[in-house]
Amino acid sequence: MLFKILGGAVVLWGIADLIIGLQGGDLWAQVGIQLPDLIWSFSHWIAIIAGGAIFSMGSNDKEEAPRE
Repeated sequence: MLFKILGGAVVLWGIADLIIGLQGGDLWAQVGIQLPDLIWSFSHWIAIIAGGAIFSMGSNDKEEAPRE
């Protein structure tokens, strides 16, 4: 469950980074992180893919049996 929440948050960060980047802004700089230009150009895709991988790790967890 924790991996799903964390992965979802990272995916949302990547989507926000993409939208703000398309508008000419820099989400990473707004939080005080300066990325090299090469990484900055792909940071949204990196975050979305990493978040998806983290989310999928949470999908492998065995679901808890309902308590009676």
